[in-house]
Amino acid sequence: MTPIGNLLNRANNNSCDTYYCPGDASFATLERNDSAHRSYCCSTDDDNNNATNHSAYVRSALSAGPVPYEKGWAWQHVLLNRRMKYMRMRETHGKSSEGNNYVEQDKDWILMFEHQPVYTLGRGATEDYLTFLNNEPDGGLEKRTRLSRKYRGEDASRLNIDRSPKHKTSEITENMITEQDEVDKLSTQITCKSQPVLAPNGSPIYRIERGGEVTYHGPGQLVMYPLLNLKHPSYQQDLHWYLRQIEEVIIQTLLHFDIKSNRDEINTGVWVGQNKIAAVGVSATKWITTHGLALNVSPNLEHFDKNIITPCGIEERGVTSISEVLKGTSSSSFDHSPGLNEVADVALKCFGEVFQVDVRQGYQIS
Repeated sequence: MTPIGNLLNRANNNSCDTYYCPGDASFATLERNDSAHRSYCCSTDDDNNNATNHSAYVRSALSAGPVPYEKGWAWQHVLLNRRMKYMRMRETHGKSSEGNNYVEQDKDWILMFEHQPVYTLGRGATEDYLTFLNNEPDGGLEKRTRLSRKYRGEDASRLNIDRSPKHKTSEITENMITEQDEVDKLSTQITCKSQPVLAPNGSPIYRIERGGEVTYHGPGQLVMYPLLNLKHPSYQQDLHWYLRQIEEVIIQTLLHFDIKSNRDEINTGVWVGQNKIAAVGVSATKWITTHGLALNVSPNLEHFDKNIITPCGIEERGVTSISEVLKGTSSSSFDHSPGLNEVADVALKCFGEVFQVDVRQGYQIS
């Protein structure tokens, strides 16, 4: 059975790691800051001139503190779109395109974020797992409508890119626009146009293009968005393999802190006992991945309250974090709960070991 076939067999699992595969199988979604940080797990180009491994470059926004979800979403789409454009140029012009500025876009990236509080629903998610809507005077009808996957009104609570025809600009003009400028422009457009539904705690709720049910991102949670080209020989063109690799990165990261975790036969992500400690949601366009993992380090778990949402649509399971697990474990060799940067250091190191790639220092982003 093909990898896509394996994924489709799991598509009906009631989890925030559901797989989404359009007909041409070119896109699939799997549902289920400081110098010390950089030197611990990352190497520079000068230090690795003789390295034979494939490289993935880190772009971290952790030093900026919690950033709006819209900004992280914009970074993914800007880098993905630029890389896709470069690949189309290669197909059209061959190696003659190597001399232009787009060659810089053909790199694998690992984006690191801590987000401000936000809830997101996948493209096919039901609004029924937004349990707070049941207490609305109208049963949540107005908010359900704005969050509906079919609704396209101006007050729709969704994130998407305006793909309407634009005036063609020259390649020179396009190359003068920096990634940061493009991200700022896109995130500003999103902020001005979007009208998110608000949860009772004031957090915005968006429907986005990933698969799966409702989930939460917020302060104290480490979010990693790997943008990898799975067509590269270092990887496998198998999204099921990729998902398991991401889960293994989390498992090995937790093991560093003396936390034993496990996969689940039905629901993706990583679990400690019956409680979910990390969510995994992966998308791929032409085998280039976006979205990724969210590891609970020390978030406010009240945001997962089932009076607000049913996390990932799994009613019978709970949510936990590294700080909660270590707080209740006397046998751990750790005498403190690690901070976000400490966990990020270990996660990047484990990423390099699991994927067998050189994790290199990239640019700080904001």
